[in-house]
Amino acid sequence: MRKRSKPLRSDQGEYFYAGTASDLKKIYQTLSSRLVLETKETEITALFSAAAAVLALLSTLLSFLWFNRIF
Repeated sequence: MRKRSKPLRSDQGEYFYAGTASDLKKIYQTLSSRLVLETKETEITALFSAAAAVLALLSTLLSFLWFNRIF
């Protein structure tokens, strides 16, 4: 099992090479104890805009039905 000495990206990721199945198993055993959850902020303005568009279309359809504007 070889470990790359230099990180591949700025998030400090690591690269492991497993030449055999036993090496791969060792790598997975070390990874399971080192996984970390990272929370990130997400922009949700697009979701609110989409919901507003759906509500606008729904209100238009209901208005057409209410005033008998549908053929």
